[in-house]
Amino acid sequence: MKCAMMFLVLTLVVLMAEPGEGFFWHHIGHALDAAKRVHGMLSGEELEAMKAQEAQEAMKVQEAMEQRVFQQENDFA
Repeated sequence: MKCAMMFLVLTLVVLMAEPGEGFFWHHIGHALDAAKRVHGMLSGEELEAMKAQEAQEAMKVQEAMEQRVFQQENDFA
């Protein structure tokens, strides 16, 4: 059952990817995060720990996006 769920999640990630993005590893990272969440739900991992980790990951992603935008603005200036 876990394999079937992983297959469906990865299939959705591939189908939803837009050709212009080109961030293959970015999508793979999201698929792996989803797989970790599914595993955590199935194994009974605590919800609070998952929320704290998600918040940290979201902050890292946000900082990376802001840095990328800042770098692009400086490149064009």
